[in-house]
Amino acid sequence: MPARLEGVAVAFVEPLYEINVGYVARCMKNFGLSKLILIKPRCQIGDEAYRFAMHGREVLEGARLAASLEELVGEFDLVVGTTGVQTKELSHVRRWITPEDLARRVAEYKGTVLVVLGREDRGLTNAELSMCDVVVTIPANPEYPILNVSHAAVVIFYELFKHAAGVKPPLRLPRKEEVIVLLRYLRELVLLLGGSEEKAERACLMMRRLLGGAPPTDSDVRMLLGVLRGACERLKGK
Repeated sequence: MPARLEGVAVAFVEPLYEINVGYVARCMKNFGLSKLILIKPRCQIGDEAYRFAMHGREVLEGARLAASLEELVGEFDLVVGTTGVQTKELSHVRRWITPEDLARRVAEYKGTVLVVLGREDRGLTNAELSMCDVVVTIPANPEYPILNVSHAAVVIFYELFKHAAGVKPPLRLPRKEEVIVLLRYLRELVLLLGGSEEKAERACLMMRRLLGGAPPTDSDVRMLLGVLRGACERLKGK
């Protein structure tokens, strides 16, 4: 297993079917991942899950239970949400990158990573996606773009494995505590410049997406320019 993958964990939010829990564990074993977290499972983890896990049984046996995504995000340097919903306009919440883009970033940097798989019936909520540093989606037929969660998982896990298997020595991802401090100062700056709470939240989410590896958009640059220009004008005025 590539050493880089030792810092990657997978969280499955409120799984509904044992078969998918088993398949996710099996796919993790296929591609060198071992840390599984089940958030408020809506099914028992019994014989069916273990039957479909096959040689991923040890992944399932070592799975950790969690009450919410919120309690996990502070433990990881990079939290990756997943979605099958591709909006025409790149909203700050659902702005996405591809699994290959994610894998390239994870392979090039050193730090802990949590890949969050959504519910089988309704995916991740906007609130949950807002907790994530970056969002990944798999481009597919626009007439039917939603993949089964285990099928989506195997695409993401494959890309992570492929890129981790042959890369240069990793750089260090920004630490979670450093990102939190940065976002706190950015939020305070926007508010000091007269911006609204909504604008401050949007600026912080935009910065998290940029740090997570999502490419900047023209609106991102305009927002950042506006904040920096306002700060410069305030300082010049003093």
